[in-house]
Amino acid sequence: NAALDGLAWRRRAQGLVATSVAWGAWADSGMGAAQRQLPGMPPELAVAALQQSLVEDETALMIADVEWSSFGSRFTAVRPSPLLSELLPLATTPMEPVEELATRLRDMSRLERDRAVLELVRAQVAAVLGHAKPASVDPSRTFQEVGFDSLTAVELRNRLATATGVPFPASVIFDYPTPAALADHVRTRFVPDEGEDGAGGGTTSVLAELTRLEAALSDLSPTDMAGAEVAAKIKSLLSHWGAATNSDIEVDSATDEEMFDLLGKEFGIS
Repeated sequence: NAALDGLAWRRRAQGLVATSVAWGAWADSGMGAAQRQLPGMPPELAVAALQQSLVEDETALMIADVEWSSFGSRFTAVRPSPLLSELLPLATTPMEPVEELATRLRDMSRLERDRAVLELVRAQVAAVLGHAKPASVDPSRTFQEVGFDSLTAVELRNRLATATGVPFPASVIFDYPTPAALADHVRTRFVPDEGEDGAGGGTTSVLAELTRLEAALSDLSPTDMAGAEVAAKIKSLLSHWGAATNSDIEVDSATDEEMFDLLGKEFGIS
């Protein structure tokens, strides 16, 4: 397409006629294009668009049917796009605060909690795949089986982070390869499993607090003044508690950057 665009512009510069068209998907062109939020165009619609471009004497253009809301979120999953930001609708659904979601899940029974988190995950998976209903997502099928790749993995990660208020690594669907496994992981981020002896109340409470700390730290830079104060406080806590003896980093002598790196390794903060 770039070569044809260049040829078209060169002919225009010479006073000659030329129109270069980058085509989107046509109808019956396969599922791949649809999963990229480029639905197949009916042939009569595509030909009519071509005729209009010739009438308007365009030099280079693209003719495609684009689902902008879905295409935009996927295209900008890794990095923002100044061009698409002007075309995409503004997000209107605020994410649920992590504290509220954690409280709501803790108030449920284990069965209700598992069902609620699984439905949340299935809804996000369905949105990424372009399915109309979350029920169409089989919890036992792997993400690879249903067509996920590195780009859609990042999109799902971003959707989960927005829906839960908790950051996840881009590799989360590879670490938890089915919706069921991912839902179980998401649940434990809010309500960790109790110990085998059943006396996990204190541990559960501490881990829940660490989950909230993790969410707060994800927006904090270790180079900020506040970040330095937080790092110093964490050093003090770890030193007094004695849990850092198994770490490769000596807490007393660790720099702020090393402390944040340690937290990233322990809690998956990136």
